[in-house]
Amino acid sequence: MRGRVDTGTQVAGTPVHVAIAKYLARGGARYCFGVAGTSNFKISHALIEEGIQYVAARHECNAVTMADAYAKATGALTLSSVHAGPGLTNALTGMGEAAKSGTPLVVLAGDVADSDVTSTFFMDQAALARSIGVTPFRINSAATALNDAARAVEYAMTRRATVLLSLPMDVQYALVPDGAELPGHWVAPRRAIPDDATVEQIADLIDASTRPLILAGRGAVLSGARQALLELGEMSGALLCNSLQANGIFGDDSWSLGICGGFSGERAAVLLSQSDLVIGFGASFTYWTTRHGALFRNPTKVVQIDADLTKLSRQRPVDVPAVGDAKGTAIAVLAALRRRHPAPLARWRTSEVRARVAASRLHTQAYEDTGSQDFYDPRTLSLCLNELLPAERSLVIDAGHFMAWPARYISVPDERASCMSVSFQSIGLGIASAIGTAMARPDRLTVLGIGDGGYMMSLADIETAARLGVSLLIVIYDDASYAAEVHPFAAQGYSVDFVRFPDIDLSAVAISLGTKGAVSRSAADLGALRDWLANGARGVFVLDAKINPGMEADWHIAATRGEGH
Repeated sequence: MRGRVDTGTQVAGTPVHVAIAKYLARGGARYCFGVAGTSNFKISHALIEEGIQYVAARHECNAVTMADAYAKATGALTLSSVHAGPGLTNALTGMGEAAKSGTPLVVLAGDVADSDVTSTFFMDQAALARSIGVTPFRINSAATALNDAARAVEYAMTRRATVLLSLPMDVQYALVPDGAELPGHWVAPRRAIPDDATVEQIADLIDASTRPLILAGRGAVLSGARQALLELGEMSGALLCNSLQANGIFGDDSWSLGICGGFSGERAAVLLSQSDLVIGFGASFTYWTTRHGALFRNPTKVVQIDADLTKLSRQRPVDVPAVGDAKGTAIAVLAALRRRHPAPLARWRTSEVRARVAASRLHTQAYEDTGSQDFYDPRTLSLCLNELLPAERSLVIDAGHFMAWPARYISVPDERASCMSVSFQSIGLGIASAIGTAMARPDRLTVLGIGDGGYMMSLADIETAARLGVSLLIVIYDDASYAAEVHPFAAQGYSVDFVRFPDIDLSAVAISLGTKGAVSRSAADLGALRDWLANGARGVFVLDAKINPGMEADWHIAATRGEGH
C-alpha cells in the first residue's frame, strides 16, 4: 500500500525522533496536542521544528480529546503527544473516547527502554491500550523505527482507528542507520461496496416496504454520504433520521425526524416505530439509537451497512448485514432503484406524513416552562440560545444529564458542525472537544454545552482556550449537582446531599484565567453575552446558566427507570 517516496530526503545519521517527525510532517500532520514530559519532550520539539503546530494542553486527557475532536472535524492525520507512565494513564479516558468513536488518531507516548524495569514509568503500554480498544504499535529499533511509525499511521488512517505509538527513549535517541529513507505515505483504501446480489436484496426490501426509513450514523458522516442519502430517500419514499453522532446530517430537510432514539421526542418516536424497513448507513444500532431496544422490533426489517465488518450485528441481530462504505452503497442502491422504477416511489412521502414530521420537531412544540426568577427551564435556555447565536456555528456537547437539551433545541448547519463527546459516556471531555473543534473550524463560533460537573472536572484547559484565542462560548447547564445521580437515586429513597453542591459563580475562575463571562438566571440578564456576540465573539465567554435543579430530563427517566418507552 505504501510506495517509496521522498527518497531525496536523507535521514541516515539523524536521531530517530527527528526522522519520525519528518515522516509525520510529510504525511500531512499539521497539529499535535500534548503535554510535554521527559520522555516525549524531544519528539514534541522535533514536530515543532518540522512545522507542525503544537498545542500545549494542561492535562493529558484534554490533549488527546482536543486531538480527537480536531480529527473528527477534519479527517486529517492528527497527533497527540504524552509522557510515559502517569502521562499515558492520564490520557486514557480521552483515548477511550476516541477509540469508541472510531477516530483516526495517533497518540505518541514516550516510554522507557524494555530493559529499564526499575523505572517508575515502567508499564505495559500495549496491554493498557488494548484494554480500552486502542491498537498499540511500538518503534522497536533504530533500523525499523520509521517503518514501525508508518505502519501505525497507515493503520489509523485506513482503519479509522485510534492507535498508540510507544516511543522508547533509547530507540528515540538512537541514530537512523545508513541507507534509511522516509517511508511512503498511507493511501486511502478503495471504498468497499456490497456485491450486486446484496444491493439487489436491499432494493427488493425497499420495493416490498410501505414505510421505509433511512438511518444515518457516524459512518455516513465520515464517508460524505449526505447528498447520496437525500437522493436515495427521495427515490425510495423513505423518511430520514440520524444517530446522535450524525447530528445535523439532514439539516432542516422536511422529511427528517432528526435524532433517532432516546433523544427523539414522543411524536417522532411514534413515526420511527411505525417503519417497516430501516436501512442503517454507518450506524451501530446502539441501545441509545434504538431506545433501549424499543425501536425496530419484528416485523420491521433491518439492514445494516458498515465499512467495518466487526460492527455488523454487534448490537442487535439484523436481516441484511452488508460490508460497504455508506456513500458508495447508497449510490449503488439508488442506481438499482432507478433501473427498476421510472419515477420516485411515494411510500411515506405524503402531505399528511410531512405535516406529522413537522409537528414532531420539539423546538416547535409548546411546553410548560418550569423556570423562575432563580433559574431557567433548560429548554427555554436552549431555545433562547438557538435564536441568539449566529447560524454558522459548531455545537459541542459534553456527556451528562443535561445533554439532550442542547442537542434537541440548538440546531447545527451541517453534520461536520456537531461534536458529541459521549461515546465513552465520560463527563468532562467537552472543554477539550470544543478547543479541538474551534481550531478545526476557526470560521465558526464554537458553542459548548456542558454540565457543572463536567465543567469543574476539566477546568484546567479553560486557560488553554483563552491562550489560543479561539472563538468559543461555553454554556454551563448549572443545576449545582451530579443530576444523573440525584434524580434516580432520590427516587429510590437515598440521600443525595453528597452529590449536590453550592450555588456559586462558576464563570469567575474562568474570567481570572483570561475569559469573559457572566451568571445568568433568565433571558433578561443575557446583556453581557449579547454584547460579546455583537463585538465579534472574540475569545472565550463562559455563561454560567442556572437551570431548574428539580427538572429531570424525559430521556433520563426512560434510561434509568424504563419509563416512557
